[in-house]
Amino acid sequence: MYLSEIIASIDDSLSHLCIVAKQPWADSAEAKLVELTTEFGVPSEDLREGYEYFLEVSVALEEVIEGPGVVLTEGQRFEAVLYYAQNDAFPEWLNQLRSEHRGEAQ
Repeated sequence: MYLSEIIASIDDSLSHLCIVAKQPWADSAEAKLVELTTEFGVPSEDLREGYEYFLEVSVALEEVIEGPGVVLTEGQRFEAVLYYAQNDAFPEWLNQLRSEHRGEAQ
């Protein structure tokens, strides 16, 4: 499965899983959902196959996708989650979008 397909399909029912992907991280990177080990690591068999920790589904949903009231397109959703996974921060365009949304809500 591709990273873009996983990000497009995640929802709350998968919040206990983690996204792992092969480098380089892009929309067509090989990826899958796994349960982390009891030590919160990527299972060794997935590491041997070349998968790396990308982001926990719960973090992708709560921090990025379901942020303060902004509905993202599928492309925006992918770009925001990818940026967050790589930088541990939100892309500037998402901060701007959320700021504009908060201004409209007041």
